[in-house]
Amino acid sequence: SPWALLTLLRAWLVAGEVAEFPPVYYASNPVARHVACAVAANAATVCNLAGYDNASRPLDFLITSLPEAGAVFETSQHFRIYGSDPKLAPTPVQPHELPYRITDTLHRVVYVPPENVFPPDGRWARFTYAVRTIETGELSMDGQATMANANHYVAASTFATAADGWTVSGNVNQGPPTWQPFGWGLLDRYIYSTDEVQYLDFASGNDRSKWYFEAPPEVFCVPETAAVYGGKIRFTIASTYGDFTALNMPLDFITLECASCNSGRGMRIIRFADNGLEWDGRERVVEAKIAVGYHWKRDPLNSALPMTDADECEIAAVLAGLTRVKILGDFTKAGEGVAIDDVSIASDPQQPVFPVACQVGCTCAHDVRFRRITCCGSHSDMFIG
Repeated sequence: SPWALLTLLRAWLVAGEVAEFPPVYYASNPVARHVACAVAANAATVCNLAGYDNASRPLDFLITSLPEAGAVFETSQHFRIYGSDPKLAPTPVQPHELPYRITDTLHRVVYVPPENVFPPDGRWARFTYAVRTIETGELSMDGQATMANANHYVAASTFATAADGWTVSGNVNQGPPTWQPFGWGLLDRYIYSTDEVQYLDFASGNDRSKWYFEAPPEVFCVPETAAVYGGKIRFTIASTYGDFTALNMPLDFITLECASCNSGRGMRIIRFADNGLEWDGRERVVEAKIAVGYHWKRDPLNSALPMTDADECEIAAVLAGLTRVKILGDFTKAGEGVAIDDVSIASDPQQPVFPVACQVGCTCAHDVRFRRITCCGSHSDMFIG
């Protein structure tokens, strides 16, 4: 309890000792790699797990937690020999068997989704697993095994029956957007909002405060999003009105944030409305690949410093610790109305894609003895103080 901790600290001070807190344990090697598997409704699906060891030593694979929906099975002997049905062993892995050592030499398991239910908009579930060196028994941190839907969606909002928990920020009346229960072009049951105030900077003519659609954290900001590195964020957008010849600058179209990244200082990466993502207000489908080399910028969180190209581990770390997803609505210097629909974040069909060098962890600027994925972006010459 807090009182017990306070008493302990007081005892150390009275004794004249300096309290040194040991660092939180983090294993950089071996690595249980984050993976995602596409699962169709009522379909037993084989999912390949993946491990890494910097000395290429043989590894055991251990299931450390079970999915909250559906079940995980070992592969059957018949499938291992002949590669045909039945794929799964007779009984699923049970909670009392954890950590469960996988006996398939190709490190495969079978996930069976809940029976006779409609597929989810995003993921079915996830489970975690670890790898262990056979020679020395060194154990990895847990890796995520995400069971995406058949479209590889890990998180999604279709707005079929409601606004799905989305909100609008940066407007006068911050809160839920308006939900429309009918179709309009590519939009079929969608959300929209309008600019309620023009707070202009008279020197530049740009809005000093912009409004955004914000995704519900409980759907989009979850551990499973680590598996979408190399995948895509996709949505449909259209304007209901506005002068799109007079645009704000810059246009931070898609924003992803991580509060725990950069050693707890936070990190933000942005995909601006450029390099193929320009928008003139007309209806279009926006699709942006989430990987290094696809025009993502790191925001220094300091207006005196320039934007930089987000590197591989900065993007990976943000996805692994994602806490905020925003889509820009305030494109014009005057007023506008903007509608969005079918927002999804999907994994790449080829797995694993999450960079192993980033999952190993980045050297911490505050103490170079340690490596953490949360230290990615903590360059020694940035954000000092």
